[in-house]
Amino acid sequence: MNVTNMAEQESDNEDLFTVLDPEFMAVLVGLVTLVGSALGYFFQRNRERHEEAEADKQKAYDLDRQQALNRVRTQLSVFVGPLHRLYKTQNTVLSQYRLVLGQNSDRFMIALSERGRKHWMQVFVQGDLDPYIDQPMSLEAQRYRNMISRRLKPLYTRIRELILAHASDLADMPTQEEWLEKYDRESVTSPYLGSINISVIFDTFTAWTFEFDDIIESWNENDFSRMQPTTEVAWIICNDIVDTLYDNAKMKEATYNKHVKVHRNLVQQEEQTSFLASRRGVMDKMADSTISITTL
Repeated sequence: MNVTNMAEQESDNEDLFTVLDPEFMAVLVGLVTLVGSALGYFFQRNRERHEEAEADKQKAYDLDRQQALNRVRTQLSVFVGPLHRLYKTQNTVLSQYRLVLGQNSDRFMIALSERGRKHWMQVFVQGDLDPYIDQPMSLEAQRYRNMISRRLKPLYTRIRELILAHASDLADMPTQEEWLEKYDRESVTSPYLGSINISVIFDTFTAWTFEFDDIIESWNENDFSRMQPTTEVAWIICNDIVDTLYDNAKMKEATYNKHVKVHRNLVQQEEQTSFLASRRGVMDKMADSTISITTL
């Protein structure tokens, strides 16, 4: 029995020696190395593909960002920036003239508070200009015409040129939903076209400038029967569009360039919002009182 067991053990040792044969081990190691190399190649290629995909995404993002930054810079240098400064200078010229002559500008605050059709108005109160028609050679009338032809006309002409050249391609206007959420329909409806398209605000301003050109030309022909255009412009809304285009462009530029800082007149905006809210509250109470009296 022991002899048989010993023989079986010797046979097993021979089989193990056969398995551990150097040639067999070389083949086995070669197979393991081959499989390992294949797996390593697969994982390496998979990682490279992932890195290439991420690099492509980053490249596309960088390209989009650069294109957006280039567009914003073009907007600010070619259209929005000059438009903003010219329009604010125009506001200053008009406000300074009204202030010196003591003309009433409360109607702009009334338009802000009452809204609707009140937004559309002539640039001056016609009653303030009627004396210039009656006495065109008076000192005040001549000062008015000089202000218009020498100070206001160069400004509105340049504004008009910018609008006609770039409002269609470099003005990122609010969507119509955003527009009608900010203003009621009546406030933004053109009294001439019946359109609520945001572009009619600038279009009406442009028409106003051409009418003023015609009036100035008539002065050169000694016709002083008109002192201002009859075209009514939504001045406050027009000013708001100019501010919105400029502020949005500067905010975009700041997101792309950390060195850019944006100065926004938030203090006065908050004060104006508070004033309008209180004014509307008073007007609502007056309206309620009127209704109550009417129903008595």
